[in-house]
Amino acid sequence: MQIGDYEMDQVILDLGSDENVLLKQTWERMGRPRLQWSLIQLRMVNQHKIIPTGQLYGVTVDIEGVSVMEDLEVIEIVDDNNPFPVLLGIDWAIDMNSVVNLKKRTMSFEIKMLRVIVPLDPVEGVCYTELVHDYEESVDELEQIYKITVRD
Repeated sequence: MQIGDYEMDQVILDLGSDENVLLKQTWERMGRPRLQWSLIQLRMVNQHKIIPTGQLYGVTVDIEGVSVMEDLEVIEIVDDNNPFPVLLGIDWAIDMNSVVNLKKRTMSFEIKMLRVIVPLDPVEGVCYTELVHDYEESVDELEQIYKITVRD
């Protein structure tokens, strides 16, 4: 995965999260690009509250050639032996037309004419891309699924 000019090999997807999060140490390795003041306070899974260092606007998130611009909350985590560099949340998943298939144990996401298929467990396979033959039909299908889900 590449964020801006910075290459990352591990990213966590949290489709229950409303925010996209970037660790402070990753932001520092990116050269400390200018942050904006953040209005929010995050509550982590362990119930600790974290006030972000700031927000990084308009970062290009590129996974296997599929790119989208996202805003990232920069946070600092203390006492984590194996921290993630980036956590991408539900907004990213919606922007990327993500579909999680639990039977196949994969997640796919797409933008324009390219689809990326990722195993839910990286040990179970490799990430690959394919062309989307009928992008408009795919978007219409996702919108119908969304409307049914919202209605129910």
